[in-house]
Amino acid sequence: MKKRDQRRAQQRAARKEKIRKQKAQQRIHSAAIQTAATVNVTPETVAQSMNEAVKRHRANDFSTAARIYREVLQLLPDHSDALSSLAMIEAQKKRPAKAIKLLQRAISLVDDNAGYYMNLGAALTQTGEIDDAAAAYIRAIELAPTYPDPYYNLGDLYLETARPDAAIAVFDACIRARGRDFHALAYKAHALRDANKSDEAGLLLDRDLFIKRYKFDVPLGYADLAELNSSLAHHISTHESIEANVRSTVNGDHTGELLNPPMGPMPQMKDAINAAIAWYIRQLPDLPEHPFIQHCPEAWHLTAWGVVLKNKGHERSHIHPNGWLSGVFYVQLPEVIDDPRLEPQGWLEFGRPTADLHIQSPQETEVYKPEYGSIILFPSYFYHGTIPFKSREKRICISFDAEPIYK
Repeated sequence: MKKRDQRRAQQRAARKEKIRKQKAQQRIHSAAIQTAATVNVTPETVAQSMNEAVKRHRANDFSTAARIYREVLQLLPDHSDALSSLAMIEAQKKRPAKAIKLLQRAISLVDDNAGYYMNLGAALTQTGEIDDAAAAYIRAIELAPTYPDPYYNLGDLYLETARPDAAIAVFDACIRARGRDFHALAYKAHALRDANKSDEAGLLLDRDLFIKRYKFDVPLGYADLAELNSSLAHHISTHESIEANVRSTVNGDHTGELLNPPMGPMPQMKDAINAAIAWYIRQLPDLPEHPFIQHCPEAWHLTAWGVVLKNKGHERSHIHPNGWLSGVFYVQLPEVIDDPRLEPQGWLEFGRPTADLHIQSPQETEVYKPEYGSIILFPSYFYHGTIPFKSREKRICISFDAEPIYK
């Protein structure tokens, strides 16, 4: 028994020694790899890694982006941008506590980066630390007064916590700092209703005053509207840039830019849309202090894109913050749009803010029926979307923005 026990003890000791040596070898190997990697670290290689991580991050490939950020941090533990970017992924994965620790580390290294404080505010909002979140947003604004996102988030935080007057003050500060900010103006317009300031809200959101229909004249070269629309429908449906379900489009296709350069029937459409915009400007009331009229441009850059909606398709509510004036021209409409027996389907709807804006009061919406031969024009800060429709026929339109050119 003693000899057998002795052999077993020797075998256990040998196994432990073997494991100890293997772990030691692994540590030596890891240290060698780390040393070799560190020797090869240059600003260029780190920048390449960060660029690839950001690319993956923007493509919503969070796992790959996080892995690359961690690899950078393994080599350079004090890389503040990698810390902040990894924190954003943790927050997006609903792990705000981890995000907060990473951001606090980044800020301890670089305490004058507005983006870090902006991201910290968002993570603190997730954990319900409202006062600390507000303080982080305010610090971001102090560091970068023209950086819009902290204003938007701080204002929305005040709306979510039933402080609409504070939210309005933040949106006003954003507009003062940036000169023209249609995101902030849209937020303010709806926040005014939360603050029971209906008259001010009504002035900013006056649909009778600012939503116009322009009677469309068929351009030269086309026998009638039907021929033009047939040409436009084919041009949009076969455009090389068309993609499914992008931006605010649900169950439909969306083209890229149709005017760069204008091809097919688009040169004539460009002229017709510019004529509609000039007509709209002539209809504006004499209200020079109104924030929309105040920024009426003498010149603008026209951008246009096509939208093809299919059965049950619609556009989610949104605004066009880069534009001053927006509009839509209808190319093909399913018959269900005209059916008087049904609730409106496929119609244009105004006045419904996006769900991520925490408006507390009921919002007043209004629908507009699409019609052939007319262009609907409206301020770019007006929230708008479309009502879903049921039909095998497609709903095709051209949407556009007049982006102001200021001297």
